[in-house]
Amino acid sequence: MYSAPILKKSLEVLKFIVNSGTPLGVTDISKKLAISKSTVYGILSALREERFIEKDKQTKKYVIGPELHELSRMVFKGGELISVAKPFLEKLVAQADETAFLCVREDPLVKVIDAVETRKAFRISLPVGATFPFTASATYKAFLSLMDNMSIRDSLKEKGLPRYTENSITDIEDFLKEVDKVRANGYSVDLEEYLKGIRAVAALIYAGNTPVGAICVLGFPTSMSDDKIPSIIQQVKETAHQISIRLSRFNADVQSNGSREKRCPEL
Repeated sequence: MYSAPILKKSLEVLKFIVNSGTPLGVTDISKKLAISKSTVYGILSALREERFIEKDKQTKKYVIGPELHELSRMVFKGGELISVAKPFLEKLVAQADETAFLCVREDPLVKVIDAVETRKAFRISLPVGATFPFTASATYKAFLSLMDNMSIRDSLKEKGLPRYTENSITDIEDFLKEVDKVRANGYSVDLEEYLKGIRAVAALIYAGNTPVGAICVLGFPTSMSDDKIPSIIQQVKETAHQISIRLSRFNADVQSNGSREKRCPEL
């Protein structure tokens, strides 16, 4: 079977970056994969040009980029993400007694692909398919936490931070401090920053080390009070973690079945 050497090496580099979960430099990749630095640099340049990876302007190391995030989302758009997440969302709603949403990033928007509503009379509802600006709500901070601060800063200097409510964070440096908290804590919050009278807690969902979406719980300040938010945060984090584990197992099963089919062709 014919195999293009440079393509095989490129895939090895990309998989190594994805599986590492941490920024990597040319030397790190070269030593681990036993590929010359010049070849690694050329591969990284090509992947960066296609936005599959990004380069941290401060550390000069590489992380996964927006195009890979989009590709991951497309892989799961056929319903796998929804079917895997559904029972976990239902359990989350039963615990938090607030409406939960499953969202994906579709630049420049965030899209709701599934929702489970609480049964109480006063609740927040959004139809499946609804979109809102990427610069809105807790999901914004969650998705941005995947980027390095220099890239976020450059992006926000161009787009700016809209003032949706009196609680909106419009100073870039203050906003970056919030994003740092998301990276450290594994969740994001929106305390009436996008819509007055609406609070939100969000966490990212992963398939392996690749982010494929986010879950977000929305509620009113009267029900998502300061006393209740800490427990909702833990519930959202645990739900996102459990969905991520199940997605990783789903991927492993699919790959295993595919390998068996290749080894055992039909007679």
